Order: sequence, then structure tokens, then C-alpha cells
Amino acid sequence: MQENKIHLICNAHLDPVWQWQWEEGYAEAISTFRTAVQLLNEHEELIFNHNEAVLYEWILEYDPYLFAEIQRLVKLGRWAISGGWYLQPDVNIPGTESIIRHILKGQLFFQKHFQKPPQVAYNFDSFGHSAGLPQILAKAGYKMYIHMRPQKNDLLLPADFYRWQGIDGSEVLGYRINVGLYHTEYENLEQRLNDGVALAVNLKHDIALFWGIGDHGGGATRNDLKIIDEFIKKEKRVEIVHSTPDIFYESIRKFAGEAPVVKGELQRIFTGCYSSLSRIKRAAQKSLYKITQAEMLRTMSWWIYGQDYPEKQLNDAWEKHLFNDFHDILPGTCIEPAEKDALDFYGAAEQIIRRLNFEGAAAFNCDNVKKAYLPVVIMNTNKCDKMVPVETECMISHRPKWSGKWQLKLYKADGTEIPCQEEQPEALLPFNGWRRKISFMANLPQVGFNYYILKAVEAEQEHKTTLPYLNFVIDKIDGLIHKLGDSYLPNYLTGALMKPIVVTDDGDSWGTDYWNYRNAAGKFETESESVHTIEKGAIRNIYQSVMTYNHSKIVMNTIAYTQFPILEYRIRIHWHEEKKRLKLSIPTIFDTDKIFCEVPGGAVWRLADGDEHVHNRWFMLCKKHNGKQIAFGVVNNGQNGIDFKNSEVRLSVLRSAAYCHEQGFKLDKYPVRKYMDQGVHEVKLFVVIGDREKVQKSLSSYADYLSAPPIVYTHLPIGRISQNKQPQKDLFKNLSYQEFLKTEPYNVRLIACKRSSDGDALILRLQESSGITSETSVKLAYPSMEIKFTMLPFEIKTIRVDTDGQWREVNIID
Repeated sequence: MQENKIHLICNAHLDPVWQWQWEEGYAEAISTFRTAVQLLNEHEELIFNHNEAVLYEWILEYDPYLFAEIQRLVKLGRWAISGGWYLQPDVNIPGTESIIRHILKGQLFFQKHFQKPPQVAYNFDSFGHSAGLPQILAKAGYKMYIHMRPQKNDLLLPADFYRWQGIDGSEVLGYRINVGLYHTEYENLEQRLNDGVALAVNLKHDIALFWGIGDHGGGATRNDLKIIDEFIKKEKRVEIVHSTPDIFYESIRKFAGEAPVVKGELQRIFTGCYSSLSRIKRAAQKSLYKITQAEMLRTMSWWIYGQDYPEKQLNDAWEKHLFNDFHDILPGTCIEPAEKDALDFYGAAEQIIRRLNFEGAAAFNCDNVKKAYLPVVIMNTNKCDKMVPVETECMISHRPKWSGKWQLKLYKADGTEIPCQEEQPEALLPFNGWRRKISFMANLPQVGFNYYILKAVEAEQEHKTTLPYLNFVIDKIDGLIHKLGDSYLPNYLTGALMKPIVVTDDGDSWGTDYWNYRNAAGKFETESESVHTIEKGAIRNIYQSVMTYNHSKIVMNTIAYTQFPILEYRIRIHWHEEKKRLKLSIPTIFDTDKIFCEVPGGAVWRLADGDEHVHNRWFMLCKKHNGKQIAFGVVNNGQNGIDFKNSEVRLSVLRSAAYCHEQGFKLDKYPVRKYMDQGVHEVKLFVVIGDREKVQKSLSSYADYLSAPPIVYTHLPIGRISQNKQPQKDLFKNLSYQEFLKTEPYNVRLIACKRSSDGDALILRLQESSGITSETSVKLAYPSMEIKFTMLPFEIKTIRVDTDGQWREVNIID
């Protein structure tokens, strides 16, 4: 009697981008899907499986008849909508909300067109899987997750069918492909079938065997179908059926109680992918938080002021962003033309967002602020601090004031003057300070607006100076900080902070079989006489030094604020190296054996083993000193590779491997090949020190601020410019400070604020970001209400608020 089954899951793994650009992926999707329809009509037992909503969107746009045929076959159970995501993204580097939107967008598309949301998610080819993913999967309604990587030689699991438990305790079933890969070759299908039979007999439960030509599309072939039919006729030990991931789940879930528990992330493989194509990684981080920022602001202008909700434009921006999360784009393993396409997509999304932000600012109103000659409008969406640094540029007049000395002064809307600091603007023109730049500390709502007024006053510029918030010493020779302290400890360092190290990196694009990068090839030397204080005032001091190595150069700006408890780095790198990696050294007093790192969906502890690991936007070191828990944190703008050993953290910044190169292809000196990350790069970092709990709770908010700082407009006339209807009950009439939404405590982030998919309600998504159980409050200005609930460590909650003030928790599919 045949007790167990082999579930033949026919698919056509299709990378929309990799060794090719998106047009080729588009064309191959059409070809693959057409062939699949033909074979389904010829072979009555075959079932074809495919996920990735983006491919179906392409078919709907280009070949509506083919799309209708697919819909017919789905209804007949011959074509399975599997996975259910927008595409198969990287799941190590994207932010939490980015991964959620892949699921949300995919599920809504498949529900709309096929009424078949799947129960099983999969990311066959993604290079490692975050410990925060089980919670996201569970809250999206998924029952099981299928992956291939990391394979057995990279990650030892107690079984390939297991219960995967995330860092918050959420659990889904996990299944690692254990026969071959996610595809078959032209000649090895029979061998895979024999291997599958042997495994099913040994395990005494059903297994899944994924087959079909794949990567550049393909799927089933007539010859393979013939081989399968003949194999089924002669095989008597197990039953072999054409199947789907959902059917396979239903057959295997009865064994879940016997499956071992696997806790935390599924790592590691391809360590080069944490740093390859750094421009894309920096753009991805910026893009996500700029899009969510604009979405929040336009949601509030719709909710409170009745402004049209820009659903189409936001959707367009999201699609461009999400496409670049693909596991051969964001990890940096694609060709150079594909990299350029990705950067173009980010640029196009940013242009959409900037227009939406400006339109949103024009909808808000402050009746009691008279027309100002130099108005300053600030929009904010994060809770970094009540008072945060803001910088902006303006023209002091329509034409230069050719004579006299002129100073800019800044005022609140009520006329109260507040300190500001004039600095060098971008333009280097001598027109008596016609163009000006100022920095100041702004009092901002968590989600909302504030208004200020600038005036040009005929007077000598004042040069007030105040001591920086943190205590530090910059070396006059190398221009680096060697001592950094606060009231808890005079020095958190054991050497030069952010010292650039050039490291040998002979790995391919993936970093295949490379686990650490610690062999120094050289170091940058500071140019003599380049160490200067280039700005000094009441708001901040900016120190600059210039360093060189071979033909590469680093311009390092270190910024110390007087009222903001962080040290900021703005580093401009001119990189012209090959087979090298740039790391920044962070030598600390924290002689600990682990480091706390943000990952999608939460944070994890990593060992001080000197190996290269992935993290998201921040890391933190902590220890007890004189009975007090202290911490050292660093926030980045897209530097995801990191190693930690002997109290020193090394942050990977750039990596100059060859483009789309696998180690089996030998690289000679000639002909000349293309190498990654050549040219100019802009890196931004925050350093945060002090009380551990405060630092731990603040790092995610500082990361939000770094990625999407407050939006500042000068010269935008104050007052309502365009509006479809009157604001709800003139909620903010005569107020220059407008706070629409506020969350507490500090460690609970608002990661999304959007209109519900049905267009009737407000959707709020929150995440506890530091691993601390927190009593949480959400205050809304309209309707005037406060929502209270408990957030468990790393928990994600999605709240739906109706116009009558009724609210309830919903899953992430709204």
C-alpha cells in the first residue's frame, strides 16, 4: 500500500532581473506563461504553480487574453496561485514595512483577480531569512513557509520539515527543499524522482519535489512530462501526484506535532550580498522611509482636511520600490545595466513622493499666521526627539542685497525669536550672501506640521558658540575622534572612531564561501593641514578632514550638536579600488561576546566571532559599568554588513567586487572588467551613547529620522492653497503647530499610516522596536481619541480606525 506521496510541484523560477534587464524578464514571463497554458491543455494531470504578482500584472497589461486563460485554469484547479507575494524579495535587508507590502500587494492582487489567496508562502532563492519573518507570515494568515537557501552545507537544521519560531514567539511551519533545487535541469528529472522516492520512504511522510526548467523562465517540457508519466507507471512504493504548495501543506500538517522547533533566523549564505552595490542599499533604505513618510502625511491630509487621497501615485511609488527588493537586485548580484535601472526606479519613486509631499503641505492651514516674506513650513512623521535639528536654504531677497551686512533671524509663528545658525549653502556664489543656509532646533509634532518665519535683518552676523552635548576630543593630526564620553563614562573608545580600513576582498558578487573580511590591505592617511572646524555656532560644530589611499579619497565631516544627544557623520567617499572593501573601525570598551542588531521584524544578538553578518539600520553594544547599564549604538543609512571581534566593530561601507561575477569565472587583468561601487558615495551615520534602556529604545527612532528627516519648505506661502472641503470642524484653525497623531512610548514605532484598502478607514501599523514589553498609547486628533494596548517585545499590530472612532486590531492584509 502506498502510504506516502511525492508532490510534484511544477514551477518556472523566473528572475525578472539578474543577468538581464527587466524587459527581458517581462518577455520571458509572457513566453513562459503561454507555454504553460499550452501544456496544461495538452496534459490533463499537470498543475502549474507560480507566484509573483508583478509577473501577472505584466501579463494583464500586455496580453489580456492570456490572463483570462490563466483565470480559467485557476478556477479549474489546474493553475495554482502560490506564494502570494509581489515578488521573491531579499528578506535580510528590507525594512519590516517593505516585506509587509510585498505580502499585502500580492495578496490583494490575487484576491481581486483570482479569489485564491494561498496558505503557503515561499522564497526559494532568497539568501537567508530574518528571525522577524515568522510573525509577519503568521499575521498575514500564512500556515507554512518554503525556502531552499541556506542549504544543508551552509545551515544545519534538525529536519527539513520543522516549526519555525520567530523572535517574538510567533510560529509557522517551515519546509526546506530537500530534493535538488527549486528547479530541474534538462537531463536530471529521473534522478530527482528516484531521490524523492528514497527520501519519502525513509521519512515516512509526504515530500515535495519542485521541478521545471527555471531562472530564465521555462517550466514544464513535453519530454519531462513523458518521463514523469512513465516513472509513475512503474513506481509502486509511493504515490506520485501533480500538486501545489497548499495541497502539500494540507497533507503534511498532520505531522507538525512531531516536527522539531527551529528558533530565530535562517542564516548564513552569500555574505558579500550584505554590501554589494552599496548605492542600491542606501537608496532602498531612503526610499522606504520617504514613501511611508509621504503616505502618512497624505493620509492625514485626507483624513482631517478631505484632500484627495493619491492612491494611484502612492501605488506607483510602492511598485517601483518593491521591485528593487528582488533578491538579485537589492543584494547586488545583477549586471551593471540592471543596477542603473534600479537607481532610475528609486529616482522615479522619489519624484512622485516629492510632488505628493508638496501637494500635502499646500492643503494645511494656519489662519493666524500673517503672510511672511520668508515662511518655513516643516512636516514631520517620526518621534526621534521633541526638538530635532533642521537645516534649510533660502534666498534672502528676489535680487542680491548688494550693500550692507545681512543676518537671518528665525521666529516662531507668534513672533518669538529662536536661535539659528548660518552655514555655507550649496551654491558657491559671492553675491553678498544672496543664498543662505541655516540650521536650527525645531519643535515638531510626531506626525504633523509646524511653521516658522525667517527675516533678513541688516546687521553683522552673530557667531554664538555653545559647548557640544557630548564630550569628545578630535585628534589634530588624523582628524578622528579618539575620546568620546558623557556623564556615565569619560571615554567609550579604545582607539580612533570611524577610522577607514581597506580590506582585501577577492570574493565574487555573492561572496560565495567567504565568511569574514578582516585582512587589511591598507589604510587611509589624513592629508596634512586638512583638519578644520568648518562650521561653529549655537546649533552645531562641523569638523572636516580629508584622507587618501591610492586614488581614493574620503572627506569626513563630523557633526556635534549642542542640544541633540548624538554624534553625526557625513562621509563623502571617492572610491577607485578593485577587489577591495572599505570598512569603518569602531573600537570600543565593550568587551562583550555579542552585539544587538536590528533585522527585519525586530532585533537579534550576534556573536563576536569576527565573521561578516547582516543587520539593518542599527547595532548596539552594552555592558554594566559601575553598577550602571550603558550602551553604544550606531545608526546607518544603508551599510548592512558588519563584523565584531575583540570589542571592535567593523562596518562594511563599500565593496568593489566584479559585477554579476561567480567565482568559477576567472578574472584576469585583461580584458578589463566592470567593478562595483566606483565613484562618489555619500554615507551618513549616527553615534548614540549613554544609559542602555534609553539608547535601546531610541535607536529605531533615530534611524527613522536619519532615513526620512523632517521635510522643510522655504518660500511656501502659509495658509490653505488648495482644498476640496473644509477641515473636519476646523480642527487646527489658528494653530501653527498641528499634531495629528502621537504614539507612546518611545520604542513603539508607527511604521505605517494609510487609508484602508476599502477606502473607508484609517490603518495604523505599529512595531515594538527594542524588545521591551510596553504599555502603548495612540492619540488621534480626529476623532479626538486615545487607544491603549500592550505591545509585547517586537510585536507588530495593525489597527483599523473608523470615522466614528470605533477601532479594532486587524491582520496585515487590512
